[in-house]
Amino acid sequence: MRFTPGTVREANGAVPVNIQDQHTRALDLEFLDAYTPWTTLAAPTVLDAWTITVTDPTNYADGRSIAVFTASGDEFSFFHQVGAPVGNVVTLDRPMDVVYPAGANTFAAEHHLNVDGSITPRIFQIGPIQPAGGIEIDITRIMGYIEDATVMDDSKFGGMSALTNGVTLRLNNGIMSNLWNVKTNGEIALLVFDTEYTLKSPAGFYGYRFRNTYAGPSKHGVTLRLMPGDTLEAIISDDLTDLTDFRLMAQGHLVGN
Repeated sequence: MRFTPGTVREANGAVPVNIQDQHTRALDLEFLDAYTPWTTLAAPTVLDAWTITVTDPTNYADGRSIAVFTASGDEFSFFHQVGAPVGNVVTLDRPMDVVYPAGANTFAAEHHLNVDGSITPRIFQIGPIQPAGGIEIDITRIMGYIEDATVMDDSKFGGMSALTNGVTLRLNNGIMSNLWNVKTNGEIALLVFDTEYTLKSPAGFYGYRFRNTYAGPSKHGVTLRLMPGDTLEAIISDDLTDLTDFRLMAQGHLVGN
């Protein structure tokens, strides 16, 4: 925020304040499979190119989320993969925006959370933030989308019956902090209020979307800050494979000085 210079006061005696947004990089971060193996670039990236060449294409598959980042983590780019790799060449869904050297880190991760976590819980996460880059991230809200072939209501999770264990959002910054757990669409609505059902019309699938805002004086009034080594985690502890799709995204920005 910026204080207005001079001695002008509001009618109640308060100092006039202009709220200013950050001027750092805005971030839209998908929750990704926490157990994704990394590989490296086999060749430098080319600005505006739609492909990258990776050392090991084993984990790369059509539709997966791709990240490319420096060892320090202070430069990073995100894409979705288009089609299967051709040899070691992977096609991206948007042009490369940074020139990364050969040897830079990269991975292809699953971002669909409709998985079976009933036996062994599955973790999808934002982070960890790399310590060498010295960056910090403020998460201001969590966006969610559920898609199902079955009609939805507040007593269900998507179009499924209420979950047994639920989906847990957890901040892991050296201390585990459970932020919420939801087992039904109604519990999501109670938590976030900003929800919407979409109808299967005239064909296709039913949808449910929600927005969980943290920043802003009319909301929680805080951000979820991720510092080096921290992660923001979504834990799947039920079998969600009956859903057509389930995704979570965190929105926020790099922290400025």
